[in-house]
Amino acid sequence: MAIRQIIGGLLSDRYPPEKHKFKSALVLIHGVWAGSWVWESWATHFANLGWDCSAINLRGRTGDLPLRDLKRVGFEQCATDVAAVLESFSAPPVVLAMDLACLLALKASEQAKAAGLILVAPASPRNLSDPNLRARRLLRLKYSPLMFLRRPIRIDANDFRDYFFYPLPADLWPRAYARTVPESPLLVREFLLPRTVVNPTSLGCPSLIVAGAADTIQPPGGARKLAEFLGSDYKEYDGQGHWLIESDGEAIVRDIHRWTIQQLGERILLAEIP
Repeated sequence: MAIRQIIGGLLSDRYPPEKHKFKSALVLIHGVWAGSWVWESWATHFANLGWDCSAINLRGRTGDLPLRDLKRVGFEQCATDVAAVLESFSAPPVVLAMDLACLLALKASEQAKAAGLILVAPASPRNLSDPNLRARRLLRLKYSPLMFLRRPIRIDANDFRDYFFYPLPADLWPRAYARTVPESPLLVREFLLPRTVVNPTSLGCPSLIVAGAADTIQPPGGARKLAEFLGSDYKEYDGQGHWLIESDGEAIVRDIHRWTIQQLGERILLAEIP
């Protein structure tokens, strides 16, 4: 069961393990139109493996900001918030992020130390992004009026089903969509047409990119290109789309867990894992 608490100034859901096995906590950062709740299944699996997990909420997720203020929440502000979260731990945490939050994690790690970065279905920075990808182009055309008017944007149900949730079973997407929230137009724009530039030489920790072979928002070619650019390890899953956190969760979590142990080993272990 999650414990609601404030970490680094952000409301978070903490999933403590029955027995702590790691010096580093695991910080989970949601993507656009989402909140800490998207990590419920994965965080539970990680906690069962001995990780002390904290799934944070970016600004505006839980009614902490009225819509008139949500529209002003920008990327740099969120990156600073994430850096404050990382700095609040006694030991550098391992960070697990999805889509736009992958860019936030990369920028935050320039300000604060992370033990490792796991980037799931990552958004590409400006220096690697392909603005002509069909899914992004269509979404950008559809939501550009709201972005121009600086109005909070909630993704359309059909767009969520066709681009984010595909190819997961159709009977699962309505529940997931019901939990989406209005998003800052500045963050939506950064997701669809990024301005952020990432310097690979500033990445001071091991990193892993996890991608779905059927992802239309960030096709595997783009994810592999990002992995090469950052010098990251790369893991791709057949039959998986952008919303990787909803499918085969336990198997993917175990792969991420195994990679983290192999890469960080004694630097994060409190006790030997059988």
